[in-house]
Amino acid sequence: MVFAARYEDPPVVWGVGRVVVGDEVHPWPVSAADVDDETESMAARLAALGLGDGGLVLIVSLLSAAIHVAPFERGAGRLGARYSSADATNFDAFRTVSLVRQLRPAVVLGVNRRVCDGIADLGRDLGSVFDGVAAVAAAEADAASRLADAGVPTARWQRVGPTSAVSTLGDAALDYDADRWRVEDEAGELLITNLAPRLTRCDRFRTGVAGRVVEPGRLTLG
Repeated sequence: MVFAARYEDPPVVWGVGRVVVGDEVHPWPVSAADVDDETESMAARLAALGLGDGGLVLIVSLLSAAIHVAPFERGAGRLGARYSSADATNFDAFRTVSLVRQLRPAVVLGVNRRVCDGIADLGRDLGSVFDGVAAVAAAEADAASRLADAGVPTARWQRVGPTSAVSTLGDAALDYDADRWRVEDEAGELLITNLAPRLTRCDRFRTGVAGRVVEPGRLTLG
């Protein structure tokens, strides 16, 4: 029985991601329970962007963001939707363009300046590439500005420590789960504390993200 429990039970650690604060990289182990719990929050964020039953979200990210991305992937399933993936890099921008054209996603999540640069290098206009997409959640302020200038319906996705905050279209504030996380601002920087159980706990962890808490569950960046 002890042997079976040791070798057949699932491991406690689902994966080890990373949280980057300035030049510091913090390894961040998460459990399967952590990912499942975050999935509830991110399903709501995707629904607020317009993803629904039968739809598709294209997630543009890097492997190093897996602990942030997995809840969105699973959250799509909770909504009866599907997901596809592309890398958030200049040289993989062609795949973002191709997948948007072929799959007609309702939502694209994670476009950054590298992807915007890569699309420009292909001689493509951001407005034409994302034409028909209900919402594109940019991962950086520069990308958000470029997308908005091209007439693309633009929202924001910001990783805040080990969780995510996402805005809806036309809203300067981003939403996060205040039941699971306490976010505070100190000297213009966002600090985060887990309220729900997490494998890796944090207590006023300095995220390096510039912003301000408007009210519990809502924050602004910059």
